[in-house]
Amino acid sequence: MTSTDPSDLASDLLALHGRIRRTTLVGKSDEVTASQTAALGRLVRDGATTTADLARAEGVRPQSMGATIQVLVDLGFVDREQDPTDGRRTIVSATPAGRAAREDSLRSRTRMLAERLAALDPDDRAVLARSFAILRPLVES
Repeated sequence: MTSTDPSDLASDLLALHGRIRRTTLVGKSDEVTASQTAALGRLVRDGATTTADLARAEGVRPQSMGATIQVLVDLGFVDREQDPTDGRRTIVSATPAGRAAREDSLRSRTRMLAERLAALDPDDRAVLARSFAILRPLVES
């Protein structure tokens, strides 16, 4: 049985999160890397921003995010535009093609995970559903 100590639970939850993320990224149907997927996903969810702000949000160096954004621009998934209020800054945003690619990737990963979940015993799926209700408040601000 898993320990109920909050530190042990936190460690187990983070490890499981990482494994789920890696498993679903392996099931992606495109050639976009995990970091590119994360950056594009954040742009789709949160809207246009600067490369520096996106780097901060993703916990990477601005230079690394700049390289990630360049690949996404080259793929046609992201646009760069000069900030209308500050000509020194560039704003990046997801293009319609980027939004569609993100949705396709999400659908593919969801389908793969749903197939695995379907193999679980119905009682185990019920426990999992209940756990979401318990976990959700931990991450909602």
